[in-house]
Amino acid sequence: MLTNNELNQIVYRYWANRFNCNQEDFARPSTLVIREAEFDETNRILVYTIDKMSVIRIAPSVADRVNLPVGYSEGVGTSSTTDMQIKLGEQYELSADNPFVDCYLYPENFKPFNAAPQFEARRLFSEKDNSILLDFYAQCSEEDMDEAEIFVDEPDPVIYGLFDGEHMAAYASHRYWDDVIGDIGVLVRSDYRSQGLGKAAVSALCQWCVENDVVPMYRVFREHVHSWRIQEALGFTEMVRIDTLKLKK
Repeated sequence: MLTNNELNQIVYRYWANRFNCNQEDFARPSTLVIREAEFDETNRILVYTIDKMSVIRIAPSVADRVNLPVGYSEGVGTSSTTDMQIKLGEQYELSADNPFVDCYLYPENFKPFNAAPQFEARRLFSEKDNSILLDFYAQCSEEDMDEAEIFVDEPDPVIYGLFDGEHMAAYASHRYWDDVIGDIGVLVRSDYRSQGLGKAAVSALCQWCVENDVVPMYRVFREHVHSWRIQEALGFTEMVRIDTLKLKK
């Protein structure tokens, strides 16, 4: 079972590699500005808050216009989304999307949850389970599938189903980041909702992750109440926040 320190090292190593910085930087009040040429077309700015550090991905033209220097700056403090809104608001009309939050599960904080006795959780990994998955997908709307980021032609490597007899009522799976972080997705059939089944399915998947030294990660919109409650109830810890600003020139 991973220790807290080992989990922190895994998470911060992933993000340090992602942004080509040092893991130690996250423990300091600092800002890293990365200029992204393709953001000139999207009019977006992404602000990542990771521990005490912020990472700003921004179009070069916008950075130049507001005198935002590229690279790493220690000692200037963390540049919050509010700071960026103030700085950019003098020249741009801004809107902000609902922020993403990446929550990770320390094994010692895990609070397992089981559904009512009629439901059984089990892993789906054999070819005969394909028909079960396809039947479950057919019971879900395209919108729900998109929100859960389920790709029928590219099934995730670890999938758990919550069964009511022969019928799968809920689904939880993860795809790997660097072979050690499990990015979790969850979906419950509309006729089985409001029974805690999503939480139970995610709990079963997290149990597998803990036993196999995989770091469970739950990415959720901060204002998505039902999804937020799942990670909160199971003991996840918020570690990364991703804000998206959109510019109107």
